[in-house]
Amino acid sequence: MTSEAADRRSTIVAISLAVTAAVCRLLPLQWLHPLNWDEIEFYRATRWIGEGRLPFRDFWEHHAPFAWYLYAPFSRLTDSPGVDAIISMRWAQIPVWIATFWLINVFMARAGLSRFSRWSAMAIALSSSWLMIAAVEYRIDPVACALYVGGLVLWQRGTSRAMFGAGVLFCLVGLTNIRFGPLLVLTVLFLRIVDPRLRAWKGNVRANWMFLGGIVTLGIALLWFAGTHSIQPLVRELLKENYIGDKYGEPILGQFAHRLIVVFGVRLLGSESLFNIGGIDAGGIALLLLGFTGLVQGLVSRRRNPDDLFVIACLQAVNLAVIAGMNFIYNYHFELAAILFVPLIAATIERIPRRAMVLAILAVAGFVNAFASIFRGKELDLAYQDLIMREVQARTLPSERVWAGIAWGLRREPAYRFWFLPDMTRHLVRLGEAERYRLDQIVRNPPAVVVFDHYAKVWVVTVQRELAGYFVRHYIPVNRNLWVPGMNARVRPRAAFEWIVPRDGTYRMFASPELAKHRWFRDPLYIGAYDNADPQYMLRLPEPDLRGAQLFVDGQPNGATRTIALRKGQRVAVFNPGAVPLGVILLPGTDQVIFKQPPGGATLEAASARVTHVPQFGVRLQP
Repeated sequence: MTSEAADRRSTIVAISLAVTAAVCRLLPLQWLHPLNWDEIEFYRATRWIGEGRLPFRDFWEHHAPFAWYLYAPFSRLTDSPGVDAIISMRWAQIPVWIATFWLINVFMARAGLSRFSRWSAMAIALSSSWLMIAAVEYRIDPVACALYVGGLVLWQRGTSRAMFGAGVLFCLVGLTNIRFGPLLVLTVLFLRIVDPRLRAWKGNVRANWMFLGGIVTLGIALLWFAGTHSIQPLVRELLKENYIGDKYGEPILGQFAHRLIVVFGVRLLGSESLFNIGGIDAGGIALLLLGFTGLVQGLVSRRRNPDDLFVIACLQAVNLAVIAGMNFIYNYHFELAAILFVPLIAATIERIPRRAMVLAILAVAGFVNAFASIFRGKELDLAYQDLIMREVQARTLPSERVWAGIAWGLRREPAYRFWFLPDMTRHLVRLGEAERYRLDQIVRNPPAVVVFDHYAKVWVVTVQRELAGYFVRHYIPVNRNLWVPGMNARVRPRAAFEWIVPRDGTYRMFASPELAKHRWFRDPLYIGAYDNADPQYMLRLPEPDLRGAQLFVDGQPNGATRTIALRKGQRVAVFNPGAVPLGVILLPGTDQVIFKQPPGGATLEAASARVTHVPQFGVRLQP
């Protein structure tokens, strides 16, 4: 076989492995990967924009909005209240990832890297869970990656027009994700002082057009925000509030190292087990080892004659330094880092003398990627999320509102200005920089349901403890995280308890000494929390009966003992004339079981650890 034929054959193998790796990840994208909290936030913002609302002015946000405007038309393609709505947006961003890899391939080709090394490097990235777990999620980062790499490709061309276009794209990166701000500033400054065509540090006068392109784009964006009366809220929410959130956020020690060594199956944080063999990510290991090798080689051996690969190495070093300095670091923060590693991996591959070694690496990475894609899913978490989202829709009217830590009610309005509750919102409220979710506001207009997720629990425990008493006594979990209006209390002997009815309805009434023994009345946040899944607390309700207690509505005795029609805002009290405590529940609807738990350790936040198992494609949970 000739050298040319061997080269063609090995390149075809690399292309096949890259495409196969990408196709394998479509399985978790559609069926096996649960929603990340950010995906719900980004979907809601995108959909609101698609409906004609303006970010900052019409709804609170702390992310830059350009990506949402791009995706807004696609958000109108489905009105699903469940996970299908977000999954459709995952599919919508696949062309963005294709564009990103096409652009980085163009960059590598112009840098003189061989076709085999380019496709091998892309196959490694596509086989890496370190990149692909986050890449299948609906996020703003893919658009930022595509725009950033597109800017580098235009800069690489070197013409004045291309430089202007690069400046436009770099500015749009910032309008997509403000987190890239420090990297963008250093990027344009560095690209101004190095000229890879001449391999010299003499600078490139044409690069000045980048500054003009960025200034013009930013000016147009600011004029648009000014014309829509969004400037003032933009400055407050995007700049001031992000600054406060970052200033008062407490960094987690070791998180940068944790995010890197997790590819070896080692978990420094967030796990009871230090090592998990099923968590070994062969593609991620290859990506980091070959990528860092290329990074060091690029910085050391090319610094005197800076070329395109030296530029990528410098920008990657800056990017990693920026990430390392962040208070909170998550896997998706490394998406651009994984893409910038690709040319450096390709450069390292060209130094490997035998292509058989490279193909062996690709084969191992591809096999592990296929195994992880199919047998390491968390489809029960996705099914539980879908159940809760659809139950929110089914149990509420279009005019009613929902309170939750994350906007699980996709087709319902939020009850609070902060329609999701990340860490920064807690800092803002504690510091008096934002209005609290006032108790009198809740009493006047109670949410139709409460989704008591992790953020909601943290909110009532650490920020507004006064809300816990109201929600616990006026709502009750039908599912672990889904709290519906349900007045309840443990009423002491010869004592009374009063509620303000949170929602119109026909309420069934239950009262008995046995109910008083349920742990809900002693430790409600334990029963309704995201991290407890003990089925022993599931309760099958008896026949409605309020005998042994006396009911009062708006201060007047009421003879009803089984069901009663109540209106929102009425005052209802139950008096216990007996000698033992009574557990009392006033519950509308037809639910026969409350405190229901999801199966298999599934959680709303997908907080359970990944385990190797045979997948259940398309599994759905019944209410």
